[in-house]
Amino acid sequence: MSFRPIVLGALYPGIDRGLKADLLATQALSGSALPICTSHVVAGNGVVTDVLNVPSDTVSAQLEHVFKTQSPTSAKISIIGASSTADRVFEHLEQFGGPIVYDLTISGPSGEDVLGQRGLESVTDKLSLADLVTIRLNDASLVAGMEIPSLDDAQVAAQRIAQQGAKRVLIRCGKLPTHFYDQETSPPDYALDLFYDGEDFALFEAPYLSGLDDHHGASSGLLLPLLKSLEAREEFEPSLQKAKARVSEALREAQDNPDQHSYTFYHALEKEPTVSEVQ
Repeated sequence: MSFRPIVLGALYPGIDRGLKADLLATQALSGSALPICTSHVVAGNGVVTDVLNVPSDTVSAQLEHVFKTQSPTSAKISIIGASSTADRVFEHLEQFGGPIVYDLTISGPSGEDVLGQRGLESVTDKLSLADLVTIRLNDASLVAGMEIPSLDDAQVAAQRIAQQGAKRVLIRCGKLPTHFYDQETSPPDYALDLFYDGEDFALFEAPYLSGLDDHHGASSGLLLPLLKSLEAREEFEPSLQKAKARVSEALREAQDNPDQHSYTFYHALEKEPTVSEVQ
């Protein structure tokens, strides 16, 4: 069966972020994404100009159309938009049999507010419908209701998010000290992803790559390969490890080609990670 994920999120005009990044990542994986637009966001380079949410009825109509005319194999949810949209989105996905990854997004990288407190309350009631909830460190702090200055604290935050209904949690920690008392020293020079399956933790590390501040596809480059592996009924930890290796190698190649970093990233994402990269 071909890879045909629903990708639900925001449209960022002129930036490889949100839906555009999802479409490019899926194409790099020889798939065909089914986009659902929830919001139109004019933001980038730290400047937010406008956030326009798509009406809930229109989001619902898009989902109805996809399920009626297409055969989606999985779903990646990111920016949901208006708080009233959350119920409609999860109603459509409640009976969906494919794997679902929810990239819970409260605020965008440029500072745009894409969910708000009412929206957060709406989505936290629905976390159990996703096979995996992924979240950036800043947003994890808001959902868990605590500061996360160290990896020790990230473990507590992951447990708190799981207590709100998430079956599995992946916190994308970036560069984070291991312990609270390590804050005064330089953080480790590698990027961390912390995975919690409700019982045990697993840590995924990759070299931290600088000079990619304008690159916006890393989240899509991680989560779409993960979804494809989950469709193939692979286990979560090996799937995450392979997806992390894949996106890390693509980012490394993009770093080596700064003038064409976006093209290089998605071209490199097509490659299967080697055994040495996965380990």
